[in-house]
Amino acid sequence: MEYNEKRNWNGLFKMGALSAIIIVLVYLAELVVIVFYGLPPSTAAGWFALLQRNRLTGLIQTFALDVIAVTFHAPLYVAFFFLLKRNAKSYSTLILAVVFAWIGIAVYFASSTTFSMLYLSDQFASATTEVQRSQILTSGQTLIAVFNGTGPFIAYFLYAVSGILVSIVMLQTHIFSKVVAIAGLVGNVLELGLPPSIDPAFFLKIDPFLIGIGGVVLLFWYLAIAVKFYRESYGKES
Repeated sequence: MEYNEKRNWNGLFKMGALSAIIIVLVYLAELVVIVFYGLPPSTAAGWFALLQRNRLTGLIQTFALDVIAVTFHAPLYVAFFFLLKRNAKSYSTLILAVVFAWIGIAVYFASSTTFSMLYLSDQFASATTEVQRSQILTSGQTLIAVFNGTGPFIAYFLYAVSGILVSIVMLQTHIFSKVVAIAGLVGNVLELGLPPSIDPAFFLKIDPFLIGIGGVVLLFWYLAIAVKFYRESYGKES
């Protein structure tokens, strides 16, 4: 019985390692594209032009690949739970981390608009009258408001909180090194960004910078997590 349970956990840890690697690849691809091409435009016309010029680059630039990363956060946090639950004192914290992560995933999918914008972009390209184009542009601007609105903010906030909780447990259990745990804390705290209610000009200057630094730190965090899960899946403790 114990052997079967351990074997099942080994499979879960392998899935955790794979999930972390996929998340790194997604975020790295987005980071490279954003560095070279910049953040997505603020208008529907800009989005449509971007997606029509180069669909793949446009989708990456508008964070469409987040769909993949978000999906793989689900098994990753389950793997976190079974690896870190060895410390009974951290049990409730881990449950909260998993719950927040899964709620964040649900909120993200409920508010994701990138592929809807892709559909509208195709409709805009095939529109034959100015009335049709105007209506599509209005719909696109509405989706951009959703893209920059409360739903995605809550989703990313919940991911960051989940990462902070897991990093705290890492410090308590000593299964991960302190460097990895601290990287998780720093990266996820920076990913929280600034409250959008502060001065808009200051927010637009500082918030992307903080989130960018947090994203780079988290690339290291996810890689270290992948290595640990891989080693655990083969019974290597160190």
